[in-house]
Amino acid sequence: MKQQGFLKGSAILLGMVLITKAVGLAYKIPLTHLLGGSGMAYYSGAFAVFAPLLAATVSGITASVARQTAEARALGRYAQLRKLRRTAMTCCCGIGFAASLMFTLLSLPLAKAFLPSAEAVWTLAALAPSLLFCSALAVQRGYYEGLRNMLPTAGSEIIETVLRAVLGLAGAYAVFRYAAADYAATHGCFGQFFRTPEAAAAAALPYAAAAAILAGSLATGAAVLSLAVSFRLRGDGITREMLASDPVTDPAPKIIRDLFGHSLPIALTAVITTLSALIDLLTVPRGLALSGSEVPPEFVYGSYTGLALTVCGIVPTLTAMLGKSSLPALTEASARRDGSGLSAAVSSLVRVSMLAALPCGAVITALPRECLQLLFGGRTGEIDCTFRALSVLGIGCCFISVSLPCLSALQTLRRRLTPILIMLAGSAVKLVLNLLLIPVPALGITGAAAAAAASQGIICLLSVRGLLKLTHTRIPGGVLAKPIFAALLGGAAGRLTYDLTDGFLPAAVSRRLLSPAAIAVSLFVSGLALWLMDSLPRERIKALAAGACPWPERGRRQGRAPAPNSAASNGVQENR
Repeated sequence: MKQQGFLKGSAILLGMVLITKAVGLAYKIPLTHLLGGSGMAYYSGAFAVFAPLLAATVSGITASVARQTAEARALGRYAQLRKLRRTAMTCCCGIGFAASLMFTLLSLPLAKAFLPSAEAVWTLAALAPSLLFCSALAVQRGYYEGLRNMLPTAGSEIIETVLRAVLGLAGAYAVFRYAAADYAATHGCFGQFFRTPEAAAAAALPYAAAAAILAGSLATGAAVLSLAVSFRLRGDGITREMLASDPVTDPAPKIIRDLFGHSLPIALTAVITTLSALIDLLTVPRGLALSGSEVPPEFVYGSYTGLALTVCGIVPTLTAMLGKSSLPALTEASARRDGSGLSAAVSSLVRVSMLAALPCGAVITALPRECLQLLFGGRTGEIDCTFRALSVLGIGCCFISVSLPCLSALQTLRRRLTPILIMLAGSAVKLVLNLLLIPVPALGITGAAAAAAASQGIICLLSVRGLLKLTHTRIPGGVLAKPIFAALLGGAAGRLTYDLTDGFLPAAVSRRLLSPAAIAVSLFVSGLALWLMDSLPRERIKALAAGACPWPERGRRQGRAPAPNSAASNGVQENR
């Protein structure tokens, strides 16, 4: 049976993440251009309603199946492997089908209760099939990952992402073309008559959003099909002799109990994670209506979720990949009960996340309009109503970029309840502040951004404090202050660069050339400041690239072990 080593498997998954995130961003930007703020309200709102059910149905299945598969493979129980796959597929697909049917039946009342209009029912109905497809996909990916074969997971993920982008854009564009042609022929479309082509295009928005969402569901189905075909043609490396060597298998009820016993805590955490988007859906449009804003609340909500949150979502993705480089060292040190190694790994996790997140967050805070113009230059109205909110969200994305790896580390150290409680506390803060700040006329959607930043700050504080306390790690304040100072310096340099040169260039040239130049200057100045303050020396970059801890303990760096009665031997380490 062929299997991949840790480094090769990690490299495959890292490459997959980079490709899918790049393709996803390349899809989201033109889709936002097509749908605009009002159309993105349908698109984002549908996912906000759908996400909790998807998280409850699917989250944790992949990890649970991978865990049971790895255990059976390690023990040579190959018949158990095959039975595990059949049982999990039957059970999860049955749950997924029931959830899809229930969501389809509830689409109309959910659309009337949560979305801008009853026509949004089609966006929810288009999401329903993906519950079944995602359930099957989770089992298949978990099975292959448990066999330490990451290629099927990576290949299916790339197929799904590329098809979603191509079919989604084509579907949304086709709906607008149909609406324009129908209006030109009959002065109406979708069973209604309109005075202007703009009104007809506005009426097409929920249907265009539904077409893009349906394309995503079909792309997930294609990924399921690709894995099924791969299993049929290539198999899983288990021969008949291997199956005959140990024909004893566990009863199906035991397999199901183990499957959901491990996945339920992960699913609960995932459901709580989706509460942020649901809170925004429930409070932002209503709060904006109370604030007396002249701009339609749905337009502002769609602009906020489609533009501002898209830009902020880039940074946590990058830091999550960097933070994961420290998780293997964390797991290894925990298994060996190595207190000093555990402290070094935790310090590396926090500091690497800060080094990556703070300069990027400073760029977003200092140059919010410029970031939006760079990606969504044709959407002036959407940019005007969200750039102030994005400036505040830049602070929040620094917090969430640090907290996500810390929450993953807490789960790795078997503190599964702690992340749930931390996320609940953050969601409660967000809900209260949304209700208080959004109706304030002077704030509006910026109040939602402030609530999000405060919520993410609470989550970051609790997660970092909990992780440091659990591992008896101390990080000096001066070490934490260096990346903060470098980020502030970089943000100021980028803002100053743009303001000093903007008046000398035409508007079009300024948007296309000056915005990326100012962003590059900001990042360069931050990196240079970190280098000069000895927070980013060459040997630490090499250590990070090699997957090692970039901040080894002082005793090891000098070639000597810590004394038996030292703080490091007791699991306490001060990293300088």
